[in-house]
Amino acid sequence: MNIVFAYHNGDADLAMESAKAITAMGLNMRHKAYVCTRTGTKDSNAVIQELKKSFPEVDQLVAQDGFDGWPLGPNQMFADVAAAMYSTKAPFFFWEPDCVPMKEGWVDDLDTQYHKRLGIMGHKYEGGMSSSGKNIYKMIVGSAVYPPNFLEFCPSAQSLSTYNLAYKNAGTIPEPWDVRCRWDFMAIGYDTPLIRTYWKSVNYQWKDGKIVFYAEDPEAQAVQGVTCPDRVISSQAMVIHGCKDGSLHKMAQEGFPMPQSVNNEAQSPTVCNNASDKVPNSVGIATDCDLAPYPIQVLCEAVGLTTRDKRLRAVKQDPPKKTKKRRVISEVERERRRQSMLEILQRKRERKAQAGV
Repeated sequence: MNIVFAYHNGDADLAMESAKAITAMGLNMRHKAYVCTRTGTKDSNAVIQELKKSFPEVDQLVAQDGFDGWPLGPNQMFADVAAAMYSTKAPFFFWEPDCVPMKEGWVDDLDTQYHKRLGIMGHKYEGGMSSSGKNIYKMIVGSAVYPPNFLEFCPSAQSLSTYNLAYKNAGTIPEPWDVRCRWDFMAIGYDTPLIRTYWKSVNYQWKDGKIVFYAEDPEAQAVQGVTCPDRVISSQAMVIHGCKDGSLHKMAQEGFPMPQSVNNEAQSPTVCNNASDKVPNSVGIATDCDLAPYPIQVLCEAVGLTTRDKRLRAVKQDPPKKTKKRRVISEVERERRRQSMLEILQRKRERKAQAGV
């Protein structure tokens, strides 16, 4: 599988954080990466060098100049990537800077799933109307895995460059490419739990033993209310798309360690002895202390009560289990392993070449 890492100047800092998150997830020796940018894009060489820490090959694609702003720029970049990937005969993930890998071996897992069921593989929104009145399209979100020859089955994607140029010359704003192509994409695509998109999500953090997130602005909050109302990331996801502030990128770089305090709080509710600390919660039940940000339903379930009970009672909890200490691999050791794998691959190529003779 090819991972096509596409970004522009405005996303350069987040792109580097995404590349570092990929490095933290380990080697991807069976796969190849590309970096697609316009000429002169900030930090493109640095991003390439970072990706070389986890991919044996990293090539560069140059997107056409002259298409500025959203969605003209992303539209043209995707059209250029689709044309370049056609001859590779390998599926490709259109990777954006707000994407984050969630575990080691994530590319292998995506590749395995893709070959079980060929087609465009991504997060399919069912569509609807947000509380703010924004129309949410039924579509497969564009940051997804594509067959190398998908253009043969998507007329709207074949004509994307012409469509983009017409709007550029007219000085008007076109639809984003995944919205314009949505019916063709859904005809040959499907939803996979391995890729989840949480639109304009920020402030990722541990809560009650799960990773939760918040909205960047009121519009994003309204959209998330339709597409992911619980704001808890899926445990099945290999890739999370949509993090705009780099908070999930940082968690990935650190190996997703759960803070000990959060781990303890998730196992037992906090009980305060001071009566003055008792506060009413959102459903009108007086608790023994300020238990925010934990929902009252979670706390009631923890002690075996319902929301009709007058008060929460303290209960005994088993001592918290010790978290397994994560092994930290130094950059020197990581590079040594990468070089070792490259040598093994080279020897395999040489043996294969000799066998062919």
